[in-house]
Amino acid sequence: MKFDLLDLSFFGVLLKIILIVLIYIIIVQALKIMSRDVKRGGLKNGKNLGWRLKLVYPGDGGAFVEGDTIPIGNKLTIGRNRQNQMVLPSPSVSNFHVKIYFEDGRYMLEDLNSTNGTFINGVMVDKKSLQPGDEISISQTVLVVSDDV
Repeated sequence: MKFDLLDLSFFGVLLKIILIVLIYIIIVQALKIMSRDVKRGGLKNGKNLGWRLKLVYPGDGGAFVEGDTIPIGNKLTIGRNRQNQMVLPSPSVSNFHVKIYFEDGRYMLEDLNSTNGTFINGVMVDKKSLQPGDEISISQTVLVVSDDV
């Protein structure tokens, strides 16, 4: 069987085209992954995700009004005491009611032995990881976890 030189050059061109298409697909997938990380506000390698709490019902929110957004950062403490980053002046809020912090690539909420408890989506919790859309209730104040940066 005899191969023509023209046939071999066709296969060479075909292999080059296939290689270019594969490289293009890899680059597009890498850009999609990077874009998702940028939209989330950070990577999960120790940096916080840039999530926020959106105030949907101020209740006893003190200086906060409906629609305010509070960045969580690496740690956010909420309570009646002025040493907290978010102060809720209601007597039904404990001095140091709850803390939200970033750990192992996720946000955690921890109730600090508050008198009246902390609720996520209507369930009283001691410690729980947070997801976007979770509704946090502290006394009459209602906050929603948002990953919109």
